[in-house]
Amino acid sequence: MGKIILSQATKAILDAMVVQINNSAATFKPFAVNLTEKEKEGGRSMAEGREGYVRLVSAIANQNPNSLSRADNPADLVSLLNYYSNLAADIQATYSLLEILEETQLGAACDIMKLTDRYVNNLQIDRGNNAALDIAMREVDEWNKRFANTGATAAKKAAEANKENTENTEEQ
Repeated sequence: MGKIILSQATKAILDAMVVQINNSAATFKPFAVNLTEKEKEGGRSMAEGREGYVRLVSAIANQNPNSLSRADNPADLVSLLNYYSNLAADIQATYSLLEILEETQLGAACDIMKLTDRYVNNLQIDRGNNAALDIAMREVDEWNKRFANTGATAAKKAAEANKENTENTEEQ
């Protein structure tokens, strides 16, 4: 598998994105709410599947405003439903950006580990001829001891063990 990251956004572009995101957050801050855990758990919210119910009640209330208490204005519910929909659009846009950034960062992480593995392999070859390099590589050896059975290495070893078990079972 070749390189994943073929071109990099400049630091200036990434810094500008941070500024834009922070400006967006600051722009919205006066309208944001911060619910307590009690409010989150104790409040009745429009849970999944309830939006249709709420919109139906809203339509009925708008057709029958005289059936509501004098303190209630059906336009308030319409306004909140529109606000809710607009917030959902902002959330989706944020999710899209988050996915783009996370996948790009994961691609960079994969490329980083490919290069690191290649560098380690080359350094391991030369460490027998270079005492200073051998001493420096001891710290790499310690890292490898600590993390030897994690991630892909563990998966690879498990797959190999499973293959051996399958072969042994077939022989019997």
